[in-house]
Amino acid sequence: MSLTTQQRATLSAAVHADPTAFAARNLGDTYTLKLWCDSPSTTSVWRTEARVTDIIDSINWAAYTPNDAADNTATYTNRALLAQTKQMNLQLMLQGRDRIDATKANLRAGLRDAVIQIPTGAAGALVASGGASGATTLAACVRFATMAEALFVQAAQTTGSTTASILTFEGGVDPTDVSWLIAN
Repeated sequence: MSLTTQQRATLSAAVHADPTAFAARNLGDTYTLKLWCDSPSTTSVWRTEARVTDIIDSINWAAYTPNDAADNTATYTNRALLAQTKQMNLQLMLQGRDRIDATKANLRAGLRDAVIQIPTGAAGALVASGGASGATTLAACVRFATMAEALFVQAAQTTGSTTASILTFEGGVDPTDVSWLIAN
């Protein structure tokens, strides 16, 4: 995807500020400059296409099964129903999809809710199938932005204990933009 004029100016300033990128630009080395633009940064971003298989793999599914033996009390039944409801919500969010858009705060909140505070521990103790505060499951919804993408993120958003930014530009830098960086 080609950058806008303003985005090119922002990327050019970043290239000028980085010794490796600036040296590649001055040498006319389009290959190294493109590699720099598309290399991972340290900026965490919510995935626009989080893989459902990664989310499923992050969940301890056994946590939805009560540890206590069924005792025919309303308390046990209510705990089992809550666990089943959370599991059903999770399945509804993921079923039939290959990917989900984790940039949507409402979806992340629902995903987190489905993997925390499950009353299936001993005597109904709350457990988390997706790590403390849902962090293990939410980690499957985060990646590092590229150097170029990191320049164009919105403010960070937090779900549970996981914080990442939202991308406004996503993907590799177009070869025409790299050529423009070298020429300007």
